[in-house]
Amino acid sequence: MEVYREILPESYLLILADDVPSSTDQEDDALDRALSRATRSGKSSIWVDCSHLHHLPPDAAELLTYYYHKLSRHGMSLILCHLSDDIRQELLGLAPTLNVPIVPTLLDAEKYCQQHVNMPRPQSDAA
Repeated sequence: MEVYREILPESYLLILADDVPSSTDQEDDALDRALSRATRSGKSSIWVDCSHLHHLPPDAAELLTYYYHKLSRHGMSLILCHLSDDIRQELLGLAPTLNVPIVPTLLDAEKYCQQHVNMPRPQSDAA
């Protein structure tokens, strides 16, 4: 799997594609490295575009679950976009309890993030 990156004004976009890299070692950790870099980018959300992906790598569901929870703890969002029905079924089969937001388009990802930012945060009673 190839992972392409695009830094947007308010988010970090990862585009996943089925292109086969020259080494299986690169394939095994390309998504992990990209998600790790995106996490450190300072952006409030990471969008994962799956429009060029036709098969989900075996460890992808586990990685997405891990980073979704990690980002959520820091008030950041991980959003999946452009999932084909086959990829969606593979993902749900590998990680049935995955609660990552899945939206149809990048515009929907932007709208989701705007709504998420405008949601009131729970207030602490420690004062």
